[in-house]
Amino acid sequence: MAPMLSIASRSPSPALIAPHASARATGLRAPFAGNRIVGWGWGDQTKSGTDRNRASICVVLFLRVRSGEPTQAPRDPPAAVGGGGCYVRLPAPPRDRDAVLYHVCLFTLLLCFIPITALAESDIKNLFALRKAIAVGKGFLHNWFELETPPCNWSGISCVGLTVVAIDLSSTPLYVDFPSQIIAFQSLVRLNVSGCGFSGELPEAMVNLQHLQHLDLSDNQLGGPLPASLFDLKMLKVMVLDNNMFSGQLSPAIAHLQQLTVLSISTNSFSGGLPPELGSLKNLEYLDIHTNAFSGSIPASFSNLSRLLYLDANNNNLTGSIFPGIRALVNLVKLDLSSNGLVGAIPKELCQLKNLQSLILSDNELTGSIPEEIGNLKQLEVLNLLKCNLMDTVPLSIGNLEILEGLYISFNSFSGELPASVGELRNLRQLMAKSAGFTGSIPKELGNCKKLTTLVLSGNNFTGTIPEELADLVAVVLFDVEGNRLSGHIPDWIQNWSNVSSISLAQNMFDGPLPGLPLHLVSFSAESNRLSGSIPAKICQGTFLQILRLNDNNLTGSIDETFKGCKNLTELSLLDNHLHGEIPEYLALLPLVSLDLSHNNFTGMIPDRLWESSTILDISLSDNQLTGMITESIGKLLSLQSLSIDRNYLQGPLPRSIGALRNLTALSLSGNMLSEDIPIQLFNCRNLVTLDLSCNNLTGHIPKAISHLTKLNTLVLSRNRLSGAIPSELCVAFSRESHSELEYVQHIGLIDLSRNRLTGHIPRAINNCSILVELHLQDNLLSGTIPVELAELRNITTIDLSSNALVGPVLPWPVPLASLQGLLLSNNRLSGSIPSGIGNILPQITMLDLSGNALTGTLPLDLLCKESLNHLDVSDNNISGQIPFSCHEDKESPIPLIFFNASSNHFSGSLDESISNFTKLTYLDLHNNSLTGRLPSAIARVTSLYYLDLSSNDFSGTIPCGICGMFGLTFANFSGNRDGGTFTLADCAAEEGGVCAANRVDRKMPDHPFHVLEATICCIATAIVIVLVVILVVYLRRRRKMLRRRQFVLVPAGDNAMADHETTLSNNLLGRRRMKKREPPSINLATFEHAPVRVTVDEIMRATGNFDGMHVVGDGGFGTVYRAELPGGRRVAVKRLHGVGRRFQGGEREFRAEMETVGKVRHPNLVPLLGYCAAGDERFLVYEYMEHGSLEDRLRGGGGAALGWPERLTICGGAARGLAFLHHGFVPHVIHRDVKSSNVLLGEGLQPRVSDFGLARIISACETHVSTVLAGTLGYIPPEYALAMRCTAKGDVYSFGVVMLELLTGRPPTWSSAEVTAEGDDERGGGGSLVGWVRWMAARGRGGEVFDACLPVSGAEREQMARVLDVARDCTADEPWRRPTMAEVARRVGAIEAMEYGPLVVAVSSGEPPAMP
Repeated sequence: MAPMLSIASRSPSPALIAPHASARATGLRAPFAGNRIVGWGWGDQTKSGTDRNRASICVVLFLRVRSGEPTQAPRDPPAAVGGGGCYVRLPAPPRDRDAVLYHVCLFTLLLCFIPITALAESDIKNLFALRKAIAVGKGFLHNWFELETPPCNWSGISCVGLTVVAIDLSSTPLYVDFPSQIIAFQSLVRLNVSGCGFSGELPEAMVNLQHLQHLDLSDNQLGGPLPASLFDLKMLKVMVLDNNMFSGQLSPAIAHLQQLTVLSISTNSFSGGLPPELGSLKNLEYLDIHTNAFSGSIPASFSNLSRLLYLDANNNNLTGSIFPGIRALVNLVKLDLSSNGLVGAIPKELCQLKNLQSLILSDNELTGSIPEEIGNLKQLEVLNLLKCNLMDTVPLSIGNLEILEGLYISFNSFSGELPASVGELRNLRQLMAKSAGFTGSIPKELGNCKKLTTLVLSGNNFTGTIPEELADLVAVVLFDVEGNRLSGHIPDWIQNWSNVSSISLAQNMFDGPLPGLPLHLVSFSAESNRLSGSIPAKICQGTFLQILRLNDNNLTGSIDETFKGCKNLTELSLLDNHLHGEIPEYLALLPLVSLDLSHNNFTGMIPDRLWESSTILDISLSDNQLTGMITESIGKLLSLQSLSIDRNYLQGPLPRSIGALRNLTALSLSGNMLSEDIPIQLFNCRNLVTLDLSCNNLTGHIPKAISHLTKLNTLVLSRNRLSGAIPSELCVAFSRESHSELEYVQHIGLIDLSRNRLTGHIPRAINNCSILVELHLQDNLLSGTIPVELAELRNITTIDLSSNALVGPVLPWPVPLASLQGLLLSNNRLSGSIPSGIGNILPQITMLDLSGNALTGTLPLDLLCKESLNHLDVSDNNISGQIPFSCHEDKESPIPLIFFNASSNHFSGSLDESISNFTKLTYLDLHNNSLTGRLPSAIARVTSLYYLDLSSNDFSGTIPCGICGMFGLTFANFSGNRDGGTFTLADCAAEEGGVCAANRVDRKMPDHPFHVLEATICCIATAIVIVLVVILVVYLRRRRKMLRRRQFVLVPAGDNAMADHETTLSNNLLGRRRMKKREPPSINLATFEHAPVRVTVDEIMRATGNFDGMHVVGDGGFGTVYRAELPGGRRVAVKRLHGVGRRFQGGEREFRAEMETVGKVRHPNLVPLLGYCAAGDERFLVYEYMEHGSLEDRLRGGGGAALGWPERLTICGGAARGLAFLHHGFVPHVIHRDVKSSNVLLGEGLQPRVSDFGLARIISACETHVSTVLAGTLGYIPPEYALAMRCTAKGDVYSFGVVMLELLTGRPPTWSSAEVTAEGDDERGGGGSLVGWVRWMAARGRGGEVFDACLPVSGAEREQMARVLDVARDCTADEPWRRPTMAEVARRVGAIEAMEYGPLVVAVSSGEPPAMP
């Protein structure tokens, strides 16, 4: 037998030793390259099944010792090996002259083979050690735990011989600490463990991997600073560390990695300046540092990176200017410096980069203009200068960018026209120039850009007509010129655009008839124009039209046949036109989801067929002339969610079949002539949130079955003939338990039963209405005392019990009612005195009306000086003593009182000079008291007064001359005072202005009501009133549309059709008064949760350092946010709004009305609006300051500790509840319009709070009255917005679904194709969007791999993540009707939060054989 070399092996399991394909691909030489290797093999000498794991690695090496063929391998291993072993079969030793050569070869073999075998044996042992360390991945690394698979054949392992040279475990969810066993593979050339969920820090022993050339650790949860040893891996060519939590500064030692060609460290928490040593990496071709916290300027040494092709530094804190040395980066293909704080002009040197294909500088603080030299970048395909504060004109040279495909210049402040040279961009596909400041006409040369698919020019000041030349844009898909000043007819040729799917012409001045529409059009918006004539019968000659919005025009005619061909129409909005005729029955046959015919002249009855629709969710027919009854057929429309038929002439009883509408959430039938009792069946509609039956002739009692409406938060039954007692069951719907799934702290909580015939006591069970915010019971026949239980309503802001027969004390409770802002108790029979501690009992009181009672005693000290009080009326009582105008001397801020009426009491004493402290007082009525003394001259310093009545007192002396100079004073009455002094005005006769100087006569304080001068004043006032009335009539006609659309004006019918000019507190607080006196020039914050934040523009300027950039904490679509500290030390966030002239075309009044509505929104998951300020063209919002930043910052590593899964789930649930409250818990309901992770702020304890809803348009219950100004952020915008250009609640749901996916994956909502590396194509499928990528992964059965590798989750948490993913995918469905409501999302996420699991037990076999004997 030939001699055999046997080397015992300790490897625990068999392995087939063969060169791996991927190892061969590396080009590395095998460790046996010095010999001629003609075969590999392995043997197993096991005889019994019990020893199946007993095996040894055996290598058979055949050498050609002499010329001739190699010796064949033996069929069986020799018996001498026993249980196994490694052996080399050699030929028998020669007996001749070759003996010496034979022994030399044998000796050489021993020297080479033994160390190689030892090294290989070491790597095999390390593989088993690595397997043990990541045993949790058994479910994903199946063949690692199969006995028949040798280690070098395990998935992700590449060997050359027995030496491991590559490990690729990418996208394997392991969720363990970074395994130190990896460091033992000293021959490792390539390591890719991206997306494995590894955590912890990298070990210093990384220095052992001296052969490493490719390192990819992306998409993990690795943190801490990078170890210094990492920069000793001098063979490293590729280093990818994206999407981790690495922190600290980037070490200058990076200069040691001179072989580096790819450095990608994006989405971490690196901070500090960029080390200049980066500029020494002269082989660098790809540098990606985006989404970190790098600060300072870009090092000048970057000019040495002459081979650089790709530079992405977006979303950092880089400052300074773009360094001129950038011209040296001659090979640069993509440059992205967006979302930083770069300043200065765009350097001309940048325009020398002739190879540049993509230039993205958006969202910086750049100044100046686009350089003329931009035209030199002939290879440029994408130019993004969005939100760069650029000014001046766009240079003509932009037309030289011949291959440009995308031009994005929105949200700048350009002047002049869009240059005609843009027509030279023959390859242009997308032009986005929204709100860019352009004037003049739309350049006709755009018609040359025949490849244009997206043309957005909205929000500018373009004038003139749409150029005829645009008819040649046959490839256009989206055309948006909304919000300009375009005029003329809508051109007929738009119907020739064969590819267009969305056209938005809203908010312009187009007139004339409506043309025919393109065949393939999906969405057409032309609201808020001057279109006239009838709607063309062939408007739906194409069958694709889904959305048609023609509201706010002057369209006439009927729609008897108009929309019969609209077989795919889902939304039809025709409100506020002059359409007439009957509502056609065929509308029921269309697939309509939303129908709005409000504010027209439709007559006749509502067709019964309409109630048979199978698709409609929302019907609004308000403000027409509809008659007849609501028939029992309404019960067939089972899908109906919202029905509004306010202010028509409907009569008869409510049909009993209405109880079948189990999906109904909003029912509003106000201002009709409905009669009889409220049917008990109505209370089967248990999803009702809003019920408004006001201003009808309903009779009977309020049914106790109202307790079935457990989701109700708005109940308005005012102005009817309801009688009987208020049922105690009323509060079941308004209890916290009924709304626990959304956890409302502030709910709209409105109960309005005013102006009925209700009797009995206010039920003591009123304390169960724990979410009640407004209670209106005025003008009834209620008796008894004010229940002390009202003090238990911790969220109540308004109580109006006026005009009843209540008796007893004013405030029967001694404890503070912290939220109460308005208390109206006038015209009752209350007695006793006003409590001296009323300021403590009502700490936030803004409006207090105690008039018309039998109160006695004195007026409490400091009541007039209370910091929150705006309105105080104690008239018509028996209060005596002095009026306490004097405040404490230490009071520095202005006294906020605006309205004070203390007439018809028994006040005595004199007025002193302290009245001048009331600088905001506009209305002062002290008539019919016993006041004495001289009128103080200080009263003339109350310059805001416009109403002053001091008549019927005992004042003496002259009228202070300064009163004649009070320009704003429009009413002054001094009659009925003592006629015993020198009451002359001669000293004032020469002064100009004011009511006194106008007559140039002397006068005393008259006691005769028909004094000649007074008569003259009355005549002049009458003439002024007549002129004002004429002006008002003209104004009202011009503003007819706006006034008709106001939700606040009620036009009751029947016996209730009397004009009622009495205003409720709610109207006062919301600015809804129909007969307003002049509004005071102060910030009205009466409805806000906390004490009003009263600041002036000067204080805001000082607090923000004149809006210094150092105070900027964010910049969003609505405006720039500044951190500020108000007087007193309170830290707030001040948002300075952009483009208010376009957003608030109704001026200051519209802005105030909208902000006061938003000011009522209070929820623990919403950022509260503390105040606002309107001054000239400036608009400011004052918010609570959120110390912990935004969700986007935390997910992208922008600050703070990383978010684990429990925190992410809590944030998801809280944000869902906040949005659900906006959609369902507040009336009028609010659409956010810009839901994104940067608008989810984190408060104390990481409590999520949704922000930036302050400018969301107020809408009705089912999204019909919405703004047509498209809002949103790229990546969050639902697909239908591109077609409809309309914001809806379901659009918010889609955007929130994207936020949920961010929480689950840790990825941004979008990314560019250039961000995808060769190894990352799998990871970045789906067209560059997060939604698309998740779908792409799920379609390939890899849905479980989308989760953020940074989350070291347990099995229980993984189940939660999977369920949240299901909800997120439902939210991001393409079709809006497939998406759940936000209430449903909040409920489902809440259920996931409440999931409980026992410990997950995972049994993993070690796979190790028993020890060898």
